[in-house]
Amino acid sequence: MSTASEDLRQIWQRQALDAPRINLTYLRHQLHRLRRRTQVRNGIGYISAAVAIIWMVLVGWDSISSRPITSFGLALWALAILFLSWQRHRREAISPPAEQLGTLDALQLYRQELARQRDTRRGRWWLPPIIPGMVVLPVGLALESSKTWLATAGLAAWFILAVVLAIYRNEREARGIQDEIDALDSMNNQGP
Repeated sequence: MSTASEDLRQIWQRQALDAPRINLTYLRHQLHRLRRRTQVRNGIGYISAAVAIIWMVLVGWDSISSRPITSFGLALWALAILFLSWQRHRREAISPPAEQLGTLDALQLYRQELARQRDTRRGRWWLPPIIPGMVVLPVGLALESSKTWLATAGLAAWFILAVVLAIYRNEREARGIQDEIDALDSMNNQGP
């Protein structure tokens, strides 16, 4: 036998050792767990959005004629919440994996879904739709109600604090997801 064919034979025999050492059942469990976590997270978001929109309609309904700017600000918020709920579903929903996936396919699919979740949390795609409501609502309250400018400034500060906390939470979640992606990548890059 020639040395070239022996080298190929050694590479072929070592091939099984080069594959990631991960159980297919475990990968399927992780994919199911990620899908379930996303469904729960989105479900809580949908319920929160529905409650917020109902509250805005109830609060804003009586003041449509007396406080049109405030009502318009509430309507902008409601539209932003509907849009963000739709976008979140579009960006985060995970379809169930095919049952015939092999280990490497499942590993690649799991990594892709994690990367998609990470990118959704890192992006600021949710910020532009809420800015109009964040501006119009405090201005409307300041101009149309007997509230003081201090109360209006407090509302604006609360909006800013909520945005900063949301960015911080999303970044923290994205870092956790990135750590899991890095662990998968390091497992894939381990040599014999």
